[in-house]
Amino acid sequence: MKRMIWLSCLAALTLGCSSGVADEGFEQTEQSAQGNQGDEGNHFGNLPFLIESPNFANGAPLPAPYTCAGNPFATGVSPELNWTKGPNDTKSYAIVFRDTTITDPNFAFHWAIWNIPHSRHTLPEGIPGLVPGSTVVTPLPASLKDAVHSQARGFARFFGPCPNSAVTLAARCNRPPVAPVTDSYSFTIYALTEHEITVPAHDPVINPNYVDRLNTLFASMADAEHRAVLTMTSDAVPSTVPFPCPP
Repeated sequence: MKRMIWLSCLAALTLGCSSGVADEGFEQTEQSAQGNQGDEGNHFGNLPFLIESPNFANGAPLPAPYTCAGNPFATGVSPELNWTKGPNDTKSYAIVFRDTTITDPNFAFHWAIWNIPHSRHTLPEGIPGLVPGSTVVTPLPASLKDAVHSQARGFARFFGPCPNSAVTLAARCNRPPVAPVTDSYSFTIYALTEHEITVPAHDPVINPNYVDRLNTLFASMADAEHRAVLTMTSDAVPSTVPFPCPP
């Protein structure tokens, strides 16, 4: 109950304020897919669809630089992500980042990127976007072509794990200490059968969490064969939070 009170503050004010090695099995799978399919215009795979990161192992804690740990709320650097080639009908990829511990979708979904070209099998570390505290948006790398990304409230910026904003807020507001928590997170990649997905504009009246709405769309377009998941945990505590003290 206490946690949900803190999260209520997050709903109105969040998100607009303001390296481990991939395991050998994954590398061999990707190399096998390249060997079987070639790279001359053919970017499809015939092996299980997998996603990994050189920055952390599946199920392991996400290193601090990719979270808000010791930094202001809503900060964090996106990790590098690598995946094997999607099924034969893949024409683009979409990736969704979410907190799987939180059941309320308004708070669970953090970030999404879509319209990644089917020829790409890597998302580089440090995806750029809206510069905190300004209206300047740094464009995505040219290699991602027409890809688009967004946070939950419609801002083009990565939002890393930050499950313990309540800890920082309690300390700032001279409230009783709040016990820190460790949440589980996931990157889900969807291999989609359209070159360019037309998505609805963010409308907080329809759904305040834009990434939740996007995830529903992507999931409706991809069966189990066209999905892969990478999991991690985080107990990150931010240095500052933009929320007012609760009454």
